[in-house]
This record gives sequence, C-alpha cells and structure tokens, in this order.
Amino acid sequence: DLPGQSLPTGFFDPIGFTKVLDEKTLKVWREAELKHGRVAMLASVGMLTAERWNPLFGGKISGASIYHFQQIENIYNPFWIIVLSAIGLVEFFNISKGWETQDEKTTSTAMLKENYVPGDLGFDPLGLRPANSYNYEALSPEFVRIRTKELNNGRLAMIGVAGMIAQELVDKNTIWGHFAQHGFGRATYGM
Repeated sequence: DLPGQSLPTGFFDPIGFTKVLDEKTLKVWREAELKHGRVAMLASVGMLTAERWNPLFGGKISGASIYHFQQIENIYNPFWIIVLSAIGLVEFFNISKGWETQDEKTTSTAMLKENYVPGDLGFDPLGLRPANSYNYEALSPEFVRIRTKELNNGRLAMIGVAGMIAQELVDKNTIWGHFAQHGFGRATYGM
C-alpha cells in the first residue's frame, strides 16, 4: 500500500526490510528516503547550474561543483553558519510537526506521529498536493500517484548525484566539460 511502487518491479524489497520492520519504523525510513531524494534533486540541479552560471561572489567560484563549497568558504567565512542555520530551521519545523513529543511517545525512541504523512512539511506553494492527502490512513490514489513520482525522481537523483560526484572526483572535470567532450554544448573544463 506504500507509495513508490512502479512497474516493472512493483513492490521492490529484495532485502526484505518490510518483513522485519514495524509500520512506525517503516514510516521513519520513508521520511528519510523522501528527505534524501529531495536534497538529491536540489543537488543535481544545483551542481549543473553552479558550474555554468554563478552570479554570486563576483564570479570567483568556478570549476567542478564538488569544490565550490571550499571556494565559498575561503571567500565568505560565515557561509557554513548560514547553511547550517537554514538546515536546522527546516529540521526544527519538521520535527515539531511530524515527530512525537516526550509525552506522546510510546517507545523509548520518538517516532513519527500516528497520522503524520511522511514528507509532509506543509509547503506546497504551487498547490500540487491533492485535497485528501493529509490523512495517513486514507491516502487518495491521486496523492499516491504524485508521491510515487516524487520518490522515483528522488531515487534517480540520488543515483545521478552520486555519479556526478564520482566523475568529478575521478578527473576533476566539470559535468558540462564531460557533455562537451561528447558533443553536447561548450566546455567549461577543470578548476
């Protein structure tokens, strides 16, 4: 019944996690999968965009995107404080919305609230979320369809970002440089 099942595999659990995990733990794992997928989708767009176009910091940041953070750190010292504060703010909001409080928890470890839908941050500025999707026990088919797309895109992005990082680590060339080597666009080589 979980969103994320797609053809041709259908319900894909070759290791058998769903057979040994209870529903509460499975919800936590789904929350983590959604969060990692969302970060990977942003990272894939960010890596490609930053290598080609970066108006911030006077154009001083260049080369393979895996080295951009180190370059920013050298130019703007409070960068990591701002990044970690932003991450902390999102996590605080997520924990206060979806996780059990000390009084609510039924196990030694806090779990997701009973009726919380994993990944629901309440942020939908484009209004894409179907109306009947805030009840975990009665998710609409439309919500399951949209969430499955999000999960599949997130899974692909996690694999894609891992490949981009590995390729840049191997030869220090940009992703766009690799595209140019194979006849897709102009090159932006090296650091």
